[in-house]
Amino acid sequence: MHTDRPALLPIQVPPRLGETTDSYIRRLARANHLKPSYLHRFLCGPPFWFGKPSLSRLAAVSGRPRHSLERALADVASPRRRNKPNVRYPSTVPLADRPDLALHIRETAQSGTATIRDLSRRHQLPSQTIRTILEMPAPSTYRTRRGPTTGQPARRPAPAINDSTRTLIDAMLAQRLDLREIWNRLMDDHDVSVSYSSINVYFRSRPHVERHAIPHQQRQLPRASVGP
Repeated sequence: MHTDRPALLPIQVPPRLGETTDSYIRRLARANHLKPSYLHRFLCGPPFWFGKPSLSRLAAVSGRPRHSLERALADVASPRRRNKPNVRYPSTVPLADRPDLALHIRETAQSGTATIRDLSRRHQLPSQTIRTILEMPAPSTYRTRRGPTTGQPARRPAPAINDSTRTLIDAMLAQRLDLREIWNRLMDDHDVSVSYSSINVYFRSRPHVERHAIPHQQRQLPRASVGP
């Protein structure tokens, strides 16, 4: 199959509402016996093999209409790890007084480890309430409709690389792996999606640690087939 015209993968997997693009790609890849890192690079395409996957290419290989992916996936309309803009606000904001629970529900759904039905049963909430939470902005923005809050610190965004991921990267650097291989292994072996640029920035921020790995320069990968 030519890389400019992706073919439909033999096993189709529906996206979960609120799931991230990277989580969906991992599930789609494993269902079709592919490495997630390979499918992710294929969906990005040249020359940005480690960038943000193309929604059009994802729609082609998954068999899902583009508008369905836009509605289901939490981050397709915005940069990685950010929320969708211009969402519709319901008349009553669910869990407005429990933003931590709302955030927990969103993070669980985006990790791909629970369906809306699972979350509804687990938290004793109607499925429609769970769906509304997933379609809304992050809980830290719930009160923007009434003006800025007073006396409450703003929620800081999560760092690109958290402590557990940093530990994994350090162990791989000690094995003298290059940064591209680290990116691959994080996605394939640990279900961790971190941009290549974030790994590179972290690597260069370690001046007091011996740098075993040499940053891998992005290069064009050989053409290969995805699908039958």
